[in-house]
Amino acid sequence: MSEKRLNNTIFLMYLVTDSYCKAHNITTREFLDLDKKYAILNYVSECPDIFDSMTEGEMVQEVEQYVS
Repeated sequence: MSEKRLNNTIFLMYLVTDSYCKAHNITTREFLDLDKKYAILNYVSECPDIFDSMTEGEMVQEVEQYVS
């Protein structure tokens, strides 16, 4: 993975985390606990191109569908 792609993926992981926390009024720690159970950030890193074209709301919806 190129450095540019890696940096973009890390940024997307941050956006997903931040957006999900805001949407569900949870802390980053609570999100990371959820991530331990469902590997959300791994999911984002496996398909960053999908998340790259989404709005924050769409990212939240995608994660909600993924964990359900």
